[in-house]
Amino acid sequence: MLYDLGFFIFSLLYLPALIFSGKLHREFGERFGIYDKTKERTLLSGEGRIWIQAVSVGEVALCKSIIPLLKERFPVNDIVISTITKAGNILAKKNFSKDATIIYFPLDFSAIVKKTVKAIKPKLYIMIETEIWPNLLSNLASRSIPSILINGRISDRSIGRYRMAAPFLKNIISKISIFCMQDNIDADRIIELGAPVEKVRVTGNMKFDAQVLTDVKPEDVIRESLGLKVGEELIIAGSTHSGEEEIIADIFKELSWEYPNLMLLIAPRHVDRVSEIESVIKKTGLESIRASKIKESSGKGAKIVLLDTIGQLNDAYSIATIVFIGGSLVKHGGHNPIEPAAFAKTILFGPHMFNFKYIADVFLRNKGAIQVLNKEDLREKFRFLFKNANARTALGANAKKVVIENRGATKKNIEAISQILR
Repeated sequence: MLYDLGFFIFSLLYLPALIFSGKLHREFGERFGIYDKTKERTLLSGEGRIWIQAVSVGEVALCKSIIPLLKERFPVNDIVISTITKAGNILAKKNFSKDATIIYFPLDFSAIVKKTVKAIKPKLYIMIETEIWPNLLSNLASRSIPSILINGRISDRSIGRYRMAAPFLKNIISKISIFCMQDNIDADRIIELGAPVEKVRVTGNMKFDAQVLTDVKPEDVIRESLGLKVGEELIIAGSTHSGEEEIIADIFKELSWEYPNLMLLIAPRHVDRVSEIESVIKKTGLESIRASKIKESSGKGAKIVLLDTIGQLNDAYSIATIVFIGGSLVKHGGHNPIEPAAFAKTILFGPHMFNFKYIADVFLRNKGAIQVLNKEDLREKFRFLFKNANARTALGANAKKVVIENRGATKKNIEAISQILR
């Protein structure tokens, strides 16, 4: 009851932000357990489902590796995927509409959770990464529905907040059946927060298993979609945040004088920032074009492409010359470098990779990426790499080797799931 009241107050305070950010959408009713007639009929028609909670784009991408194995191992169990963000929901529909029912995750109020669980009728609830929702986990436990955390991680940034809530979380965490954590540090942290030691195992990071290579379009199709001409090379700044685009654009402006065949693709972490980034680019004296507008444009002038679509970045990585990982020059914590690494691409990232510390350390230790200190260092590393094709090739080969050598987490997680669904 106290948690419901606190969550209600938080929701009221957050409502203006939802309205002004445009995050209230036509399917927002699903967060209250209200579905359209087609989806409602689908949910009512079965039971014994596997419910996967994938909060946003990154977690949905991990479903590419685990859903085929779930369907193979448990063919009679239908799958439901829930997301919280709109971008994650769009990607889930794009990739898994034939394999699963896609919904928005319910708000964690007792009544809403009860209604949603009754509608889905899950046999198992799977959380990807650390998604701890007290009312949902309590409701599932009261119905003897098991839950499992896969690809679990607790970052340096979040552990402090979790520790403050540890007395409250301990009872909730103990309701989870199995914890499949990415590494020993994550395992130690979840145990510290109240997970029973016998329920915790280290299975690795599923991001290394992501099937990024099999779904890629042909190179000529990708180049045409981004407006790249024959002989042009591509720098990608992937998953960027505010404060990084101006730095990247300034560096690109200098490099383009030395290397006139360069193109830059900026893929912001949040697509709704594209208009803001257009203004930033304009102030540097450069022209940009949205990827969605390339087909209808003349293709002249703009050397910077802004990726304003969802699900296209993986394809773009496959044709890049150098990739910069965003969220790492500013104190956001970085993003996942594994996708470009799987294509043997040259990878750079900044000093702030604390949300992906283990992964970043693995790449750096194996000479599969370069970490830069600041804007000036990034500029010099770009110059060095464009002058040294052999260095780019070696870095890319090492990066791909890191991915190959660290695969296997998904199969381990499937084995843990199988222990529950025997």
